[in-house]
Amino acid sequence: EENKEKEEKKAQRKKTRKRTKKRKKKGEDDDEEDDDDEEDAADFQTKAWVQNARNGMEEHLSVAKLKSMITMEPLFQEGEKLPLAKCPLAGKWFETDQFSSGQLILPPGSFKAREVSISTEIFFVVGCEPKQMQVTIEEEVFNMSKGSHFFVPADNEYELHNNSKDTPARLVFCLVRDNPGSNSSPAANSEGAENKQPKATKKGPR
Repeated sequence: EENKEKEEKKAQRKKTRKRTKKRKKKGEDDDEEDDDDEEDAADFQTKAWVQNARNGMEEHLSVAKLKSMITMEPLFQEGEKLPLAKCPLAGKWFETDQFSSGQLILPPGSFKAREVSISTEIFFVVGCEPKQMQVTIEEEVFNMSKGSHFFVPADNEYELHNNSKDTPARLVFCLVRDNPGSNSSPAANSEGAENKQPKATKKGPR
């Protein structure tokens, strides 16, 4: 009977350790995925007075966005018929004539079909299953993990594959225009650019 009691205590300790590990793992996942915005999007100030280096004028420009301030939409690819659940999702936080930045999500088993980069495309792998984010640039293949960083020079072919069977791949990107319009403002196509005026005569608090 004493041995039986010891076995029961041992089994109980094992169950307790398992529950603790699960709680710890869930907490880590929550920390990684939630990253709750510090401010409500409705109250968040996205704009700042910044100087346009081309003309010396100041502009009230949208320069900061919360994670939630993006609209993700299916990325339908010419010649590819993926079910909606497998279709990549893409969205942009910023869009100007010099650059655009946003997020790309590849569901498990999904891919971004081979294409030629129009601009220099810079990517950071925010999350994926280890070594399952396959990046092909021209003929070179790279198997990447969370925290990896890569870029595609303009006018080069590339493709992206999430080879994981159960984990989405999330990438943040920045597309740098190599030949932006020389006569237009960097904010000409940017959301929220307004109230241009010379820096020396700008009125009101910053």
